[in-house]
Amino acid sequence: MRGTQQQPHYQALYRACIKEAATAGAALMQAMLARALRELPDKAARIDDVVERNLLLEAVTVLREQQPTLANAFPQTLLAEFAQAIAGGRSTTLGFDSLSLLGDEQLQENADLVRAAKVLEAAVQPQLGNFEAALAAAELTPAGGLHRHPLRPEVYVRSIYRLARQSPVSSAVRRRWLRYLPPLMAPELAEAYAGLAKRFVPKDAALAESDGHVAQDARDRATQLTIRELRKLLSGDPGEGGDEAVVVFADSDFSHTVPAALEMVQDMRKVDQLVQQLRQRQAAMPGRERDTLAAFREALRQEARRPAQVLGLEVVHLMVAHLADDPRLLPAVRHVVRELEPAFLRLALVDPRFFSDREHPARQLLEELTQRSLAWSTADEPGFAIFMDALQQATEALLDTRASGPETFEIALAALQEAWDEAQPKGRRNRERAVRALLRAEQRNLLAERLGQQVLERPDAAGAPPEALAFLTGPWAQVMAQARLADASGAEDPGGYGWVVHSVLWSVQPALAARVASQQRMLKSRIDEGLASIDYMRADAQRWHNLLAALRDLALSSATGNALRAGEPEPAPEKVDTWLAPLEMHESGFVPDASAPPVTGPDTLPPQELEVGAYVDQLGEQWERWQLTWASPHGLLFMFTHSSGTTRSMTRRKLHQMMAQGTLRLVSAHPVVDAALDSVAHAAWRNSL
Repeated sequence: MRGTQQQPHYQALYRACIKEAATAGAALMQAMLARALRELPDKAARIDDVVERNLLLEAVTVLREQQPTLANAFPQTLLAEFAQAIAGGRSTTLGFDSLSLLGDEQLQENADLVRAAKVLEAAVQPQLGNFEAALAAAELTPAGGLHRHPLRPEVYVRSIYRLARQSPVSSAVRRRWLRYLPPLMAPELAEAYAGLAKRFVPKDAALAESDGHVAQDARDRATQLTIRELRKLLSGDPGEGGDEAVVVFADSDFSHTVPAALEMVQDMRKVDQLVQQLRQRQAAMPGRERDTLAAFREALRQEARRPAQVLGLEVVHLMVAHLADDPRLLPAVRHVVRELEPAFLRLALVDPRFFSDREHPARQLLEELTQRSLAWSTADEPGFAIFMDALQQATEALLDTRASGPETFEIALAALQEAWDEAQPKGRRNRERAVRALLRAEQRNLLAERLGQQVLERPDAAGAPPEALAFLTGPWAQVMAQARLADASGAEDPGGYGWVVHSVLWSVQPALAARVASQQRMLKSRIDEGLASIDYMRADAQRWHNLLAALRDLALSSATGNALRAGEPEPAPEKVDTWLAPLEMHESGFVPDASAPPVTGPDTLPPQELEVGAYVDQLGEQWERWQLTWASPHGLLFMFTHSSGTTRSMTRRKLHQMMAQGTLRLVSAHPVVDAALDSVAHAAWRNSL
C-alpha cells in the first residue's frame, strides 16, 4: 500500500504519548506562568507606549489571579485540541471559508495566534525536527503531511487561545496573553519534544531531518498574498480599478450551445463523446502546446485588468500547488490536477471567486475528482484504471477547449459522474441494501432498549437473577420490538410475547416458581417461536434454554428444600449493545463488537468522531482503504464502502475501539480542496504579520 502504514504497536504508543503530553500540560502551564510573572513586568517597563504598557501590566495582574485556575484547566483544554487535530479538524477561525465572516477583533486575535505559533515553532525547531523525524521513522506521518501532527506548536498555541477565551477576562487581556505567553512555553516544550523523540527511535538510530516545515515555509514565501487582499477578493470588493467594466464570461464563445450540450449529457455513456463535443469549440486563447505553464500564468496576469483578477490567479496557483503536493493523492491524480491548472487559471480571469463558491461547477469538479480518487491507496488496485481513464479524457477535453466560462466544467462534471457511477452499479445496489438493513436494525434496537428498560422497572423483576434479566432485556426485547414494528393492528402486545416476560420472571424466583411450574413446556415453545421470528442463532437459543432451565430448577429446589441437581449451567451468550440479525449482518458486512471493554479515565483521548465522506484505512489481513458513506440517524451504526463496492458496517463502540487499537486510521476527514484553500489562507495569515 502506498504511503505510511502505521503499525498498531507504534500507534498505541503514539496515543499514549499524546495522553501523557496532555497530562503534563499542568506542569508546562505552571512553568510558563511562573516565567511570565517574572519577565513580563520588566518587558512592560521597556514599552514606550503608555497605553500598551498599562494594558500588559493589567494582563499580568489578571494572570497572577487566574494562575491556579489556568494551570488546572490546561490539560483538559490541551486534550480537546489534540483530539480535534487527530480528527483532522479544520480551524474554524483560520480557515479559508471563514475569512469573509470575521470581524476586526477576530482578525486581530487570529493574527496574534498565527504570530505566536510562528515564534514558538522557531524557538523549538531543532527538537521539533527530531521529533517529526522520529514520527516519520515510526511510520506515523499523519494524513496531509508530517507538519499536521497533533503535537505541533500551533496546537499548543490554540490551546492557550481556547483557554483564554473560556476565562472571564477582557478581550484586551486575552489578546496580550495570546501575544506574550506562547513564546515563554518554549523551554519546556522543547524538552518535551526531545523526550518524545527518544520514545520512538532507538538511541543509535539515525534520523533524517524533517523537511515538512521547510516545504511549507517555501510555499508561503512564494506568494505575497495577504489576508486583507484575500478578504477583499472573497467579499467581492473590486479594489482599485473597480470602475472598469468587466463582462463575466465574455471570453466564452459557446454559451448559446450549452443547453443542448447539457441535454446530451443526460444520454452520455462514454466520456469520449464529451471529448468530441468540446473539441468542436475552440477559443482563441494561449495554448498549452505553445506556452510553458509559467509563461501562460504570466500571460494571463498581463491580461488581468482588475486587482481581483490578479488575486484570483494567485489563489488558483497556490491551491493547485498545495493539491499537487498532497501526499494523500496518488501521483497520477496530482498530475491531472497540475494539468488542469491552465483551465482553472482561465476561469479565474473571468470569474475570480469561483473557488469560494462550493456550488460552482469548477469547484465541484475539482472536489469530485480529488475526493473520489482517495478511494484507492495504490494505482494498481482494481477500478483505479477505469477511474483515471474517464478523468484523463475529460481533462484533455477541458484543456483542448480552452474556453473560460463555467459551462465546460459543468458538462465535464456531469459526464464524469455518470461514467463513474456506471462503472460501479454493484456498489450502488450494495449500499442501498446495506442501508435498509442497518436502518431496520437501529430502529429495532432503539425500541428494544426502551422495552428492556420497562422490564427492569417491573415490580416482579426486583428479585430476578441477573442472567434472566439479561435474556429478557437482550434477545427477548429484540423479539418484542420486532413484533411491534411488524404489527399494523396497533395491538398492545403483538404476538403475546409479553406473557413470556411474566413467566420467566416468576419461574426463576423461589417465592413464585411454583405458580408457573406447569407452564414450562408452553414457555419453551413460545421462546422458540419468538427467537425464530428474529432469526436468532439456534446455538445461542439453546444456551439460553439451558441457562433458564437451570435457574428454574434452582428456584424450585430452593422453594421445596430439595438438593440442587449436579452440574453448573453453561454461561449465557455474550451480551451486545447493538444486535443485528444474521441476514442484516450479511447484507451490511457487519463487524461484531469485541468483548474488550473500552478504556476510560480522566486523561483518555476523547473518541474521534468521523463525518460521512471521511476516508480511513482499516487493517485486516492487510491495510485497505474505505470511505464512511453512511451513519445511522441516531449514531448507533456506521457503514463504510470499499472501491470495489463492498460494504462494511460496525457500531460506534467498535469504531472507537479500532481507532484506539490503531487498526483504523484516518486518511482524510474533510475534502482535500478545503485543506488546500486553508493552506492558502494560512500563507496569507503568515504574510500579514
